[in-house]
Amino acid sequence: MEKSKQTFLKNMVGFSMVTWISFVLGFIASPISTRLFPTEELGRLSLFSSYAGLLSSLCYLGLDQAFVRFFLETPGRSTRKSLFTFCTVVPLGFAALSIAVLSLFWPSVSQEIVGRPDGTVFLCFGIYSFCLVVFRFLSLCYRMEQNALLYTIQGVLFALLTKIAYLSVGFSAPTGRAALMMLTALTGVFTLVFILLQRSRFDVHFWRHTDAETVRALGAFALPLVPMSLLSWLNSYTSPLVLKHLLGYSATGIYTSALGLASTISIIETGFNAYWAPYVLENYKSDDSRRFYTVHRLMACMLTLFGLGITLLQTPVFLLLGKAYRSSVVFFPFLFLTPICYCLGETTSMGIDLSKKTYWKTIIYLFSAVVNIALCFVFIPFMGMSGAALASALSAVLTLILRTVIGEHYYRVLESSRYLLYTIGLMGVASFGNLWLTGWIKYAFLVAVLLLACWLYRGELKTLMVTAGQIIAVLRQKLQGRRGA
Repeated sequence: MEKSKQTFLKNMVGFSMVTWISFVLGFIASPISTRLFPTEELGRLSLFSSYAGLLSSLCYLGLDQAFVRFFLETPGRSTRKSLFTFCTVVPLGFAALSIAVLSLFWPSVSQEIVGRPDGTVFLCFGIYSFCLVVFRFLSLCYRMEQNALLYTIQGVLFALLTKIAYLSVGFSAPTGRAALMMLTALTGVFTLVFILLQRSRFDVHFWRHTDAETVRALGAFALPLVPMSLLSWLNSYTSPLVLKHLLGYSATGIYTSALGLASTISIIETGFNAYWAPYVLENYKSDDSRRFYTVHRLMACMLTLFGLGITLLQTPVFLLLGKAYRSSVVFFPFLFLTPICYCLGETTSMGIDLSKKTYWKTIIYLFSAVVNIALCFVFIPFMGMSGAALASALSAVLTLILRTVIGEHYYRVLESSRYLLYTIGLMGVASFGNLWLTGWIKYAFLVAVLLLACWLYRGELKTLMVTAGQIIAVLRQKLQGRRGA
């Protein structure tokens, strides 16, 4: 087996373990949350997480991606420890300042989240957002060091707390307020523990290595990404927010429960993205760019077949949810298109990061956010929650096309665009079939689409099966070698 392919797939599987385990935890959490919490309360809890995600992503100041970009090529006189400390301390300082400013408007902030002024909700919002910033940078260290074991342990513990543990309050107090208080407390303890465990990674005297060249390089790369954080968040959460204002908290709770099921595709996406950035930075200077096209083809195959497979199994999956949440079954395949398009875009738009033209990301996401918002107000009034899902899917497809065109201009990866067309076309056809058809006709149609996908991706399927067999054989040899020793 080709060593580079073996190493890539091994690390991808290693970094995917967090997502696999998170998927299992989420699969357990969905039936619990949708049976314990009324749709309105789950909607409030979802909005709390959404707004905390917005604040934390803005507070990164783009330095999380700058740390990834310069980890192997530290600018100026900086070292890896000083680079990590600078990229962590600055966002944390900005987060503290932002929370202090927002505290002047706490009634309005809490009103937007839970529908009424609540000082406790705002306090939890500030603490939880701050902890998310800390966790982001602590996890980046393990990721860039390609330490899949510690990355997995940290990620699984965080997923356990944020997906299941906090739901325990639902047995006695099934309200969004009680759940978010428990979520904040558990996340705070988790963050303190891992700060202590990773304290040796920080350089107390980091400013001695942070010269003007370092600041200029980091600033030039990171600052154009700041507005992109807002735009990326808008692309992810526009639909729930518009639903909240047009149809109320109940619709938001039902829609976000479907989002949770659709996030099963992140089993592939998250693990891939965690390892993809360091892999690209190590290999992009190689003359053999065909390896990136191979990865693109294999990812398109896996994402498409996984999405179609979950769509076909929708009935037993949705039976796990509370009865009030099952109406989302008709539109949830549309929600797969967002993570699928994002993941494929990572394989086609790498030229933007490699060329350091990060302003293109802002332009791309501005375009996508505007389209997403406009389509939501077009489709939701007459299609309801299905309109929100359709708007999200269309904006994701347009973002993928734009990312691909611009990324290919700076670093060519694609030998053909047909795999993009296969994925978008197959998932789009399956989504509309799921929306419009009923009964056995719908399932026969979905089976036919899945079989067509297997035929179109027959070459990639063969490669995946052969490679999987080779990896299993290598692992078996290592185990036998250890037993023999």
